[in-house]
Amino acid sequence: MSGGPGSDPTSEEAADEESGVGGEGSESGGEKSGVGGASAVEDQSGASSVKDGLAVESGQSSDDGDHEESASQMADLSEKTTDLREWFLLDGNRLGIAAILLVALVGLLGVAERVGWIPMADSQPMFYVLSSLISGNLTLITVVVSINQLLLSREMSSPGELESQIQNVIEYREDVEGHAGEIAPVKPLGFLELLFSNTRQEAQRIGGMTFGAVGEEIRGEVDDTVEALTEHADHVEEILDASDANTFRVLSVTLTTNYAQQINEIRRIRAIHGEELPETVMDALDNLIEHLQKVDIARQYFKSLYLQEELSSLSRVLLYAGFPAEAFLVLMLLGFTAEEPTAVTQHSSLLIPVIVGIAFTPLALLFAFIVRIATVTERTAATIPFTTPKQEQ
Repeated sequence: MSGGPGSDPTSEEAADEESGVGGEGSESGGEKSGVGGASAVEDQSGASSVKDGLAVESGQSSDDGDHEESASQMADLSEKTTDLREWFLLDGNRLGIAAILLVALVGLLGVAERVGWIPMADSQPMFYVLSSLISGNLTLITVVVSINQLLLSREMSSPGELESQIQNVIEYREDVEGHAGEIAPVKPLGFLELLFSNTRQEAQRIGGMTFGAVGEEIRGEVDDTVEALTEHADHVEEILDASDANTFRVLSVTLTTNYAQQINEIRRIRAIHGEELPETVMDALDNLIEHLQKVDIARQYFKSLYLQEELSSLSRVLLYAGFPAEAFLVLMLLGFTAEEPTAVTQHSSLLIPVIVGIAFTPLALLFAFIVRIATVTERTAATIPFTTPKQEQ
């Protein structure tokens, strides 16, 4: 009996409660839909943020890559420039360097003559130019050869001085052989290889002796010094293995340092941590200093041998090139001063660059040789226990 006046009020209240519950349910559903919408917005914004972050990171990575590539290119350029400078100052063949200078000079004069910077309307100026070049070359060759002979004459000694010098060299050689436990080679290349092999072995032996015998801090300092010396010795031995046996090639591998800084570092370790280091390690450090000093002694001795060889070669080359150059200049001078037209005057525009190139041959040779001699002298000026910035390349 539903819907009548006699309906049960209890059922109406239950219906109202149900409708209320249904309303609350709908509100809850609305809230859920709102939460779902908010979640969707947050997801979208989060994804956008992640994309932006990835884009920024990608941009930063790209910038970092560009910077690294630019730095690598600059390092390569600097290395190539250094290699070119070292080739010009030290490693390049001296006759080749002189030839390059002369070719550049002849080419420059040829271009200048072609564009009209050197008009040859009158041959009279060539008379004065050739006369100056002839007298200048005579003076240059005479003075340079005389100075070289004066320097080389210092090597002339009395029998007593020679005996003392030879005895000192023998004692030095025997000392090296005593540390190496073998007979040292007589040529500079093999002797220097033996020296660096001894130094490398002694450095590695010290590294092994400190393991577990000293604290981590002291061991770290010793290992840094040992590692630097070992790497340098390996580098030198690699170069020596690929080098020929001439004196300069042997000397050139020792021009980067005289080991004064390494010796000073070893002395500093001994002075600061002497009480903590075992006696065997202290003795080994002393032996390592001795090995480094022997390397510097060998370097200075090989330098004196190289300078004698180089100055002798310079004198000989200047005479070989100077005499033909002077004869050629005299012939050209006579050709320009002739009253009748000659082949020289008729082809003067073509001959001028060649004449000047030949005239400058002695000067180009002197330049090429003296540049290397001066560089070697500069980089070997100081001996242990001192050094100079130019020696630490």
